[in-house]
Amino acid sequence: MNDKNGHDTGKASKGSLAEMVAETPALTFSQSFPPETCARIVLLAGLLVWLNFWQLRIMARTWMDNPNWSHGFLIPLFSIYFLYSRRDELFMAKRRTCFWGLPMMLVGILWVVVGFYPIRNNWFSHLGIIPMVVGLVLYLAGPRVLRVVWLPILFLAFAMPLSGALYEQIALPLQNLAAAASGAILKLCGVKITVKQSALQLMSVSGVIRDLTVAEACSGVRMLVAFMALGVAMAYLDDKPIWQRVTLVLMGVPIAVASNVLRVVITSTAYVQDRPEFGQDFMHSFTGMLMLIPALLMLWGLNWLLQSLFVADEEDDRDGHERGLPRGAREGSALTGGGEK
Repeated sequence: MNDKNGHDTGKASKGSLAEMVAETPALTFSQSFPPETCARIVLLAGLLVWLNFWQLRIMARTWMDNPNWSHGFLIPLFSIYFLYSRRDELFMAKRRTCFWGLPMMLVGILWVVVGFYPIRNNWFSHLGIIPMVVGLVLYLAGPRVLRVVWLPILFLAFAMPLSGALYEQIALPLQNLAAAASGAILKLCGVKITVKQSALQLMSVSGVIRDLTVAEACSGVRMLVAFMALGVAMAYLDDKPIWQRVTLVLMGVPIAVASNVLRVVITSTAYVQDRPEFGQDFMHSFTGMLMLIPALLMLWGLNWLLQSLFVADEEDDRDGHERGLPRGAREGSALTGGGEK
């Protein structure tokens, strides 16, 4: 479009339109959380920590003493990073006081009390912290903010050590599965081996019969929890359809199991080769860490495959839509996308 002097005003119009539809600048922390709001958060959060300090001490002691739960120190850091990754949404979310958060906090307190007595289960009591935190956020900030932070809060459950009875109920089937699968693999490789539940009896190359047991420490529960948590993290941080996110989380289970089976196979191979000292010391200690590499590669490869399939499907849908349009409409669409020259 030209003005009366013959000057092109197209660029000016386009610039004005761009300014009109420009995104609203993100708020800063001080704008989103004024001092009085921060004071309320610190006061109520401090009260929450004080009420649950005895539980936090139990969890911290378990994280330090039990290698199966040593990842517990990292889980809160992941939750903080999740919040940081969504900080713009968090700052822009409309906040209001929601009194429905108070009964939710009361539910959490009662949950903790019931877990302490009569259930007498530390893990059950630990889980009561989550509805308390949810209620606190709901009361202080309202449902809009809770919609942004609900997953980082639930993610804290991965740091809460399972009770001994529940851990054994999960570990025992995993021990038997690891023994059966590794026994089948070794048998395919020509090793004479018999499997009974979690016990392996194999013959070494020198003809010595060796008895092995897939112990509770080798059940793979630690790897299972770690990779489910990692799957949740990857699903949350990447923008992908819900079915891909669910697939990532669920596939953490077979990936962890497969990695643990490979660990048992490698350890058993040391006994087959008449090198039990490696199976007892080096292999047993370090294969757990070594198996993290292929497991991480499998999870990363699955994530890449899902993203590639999603992009391919999206392009196919777009191409199919364009093929269904008349030629003139397709050309008009192309001209509109390219702009006038």
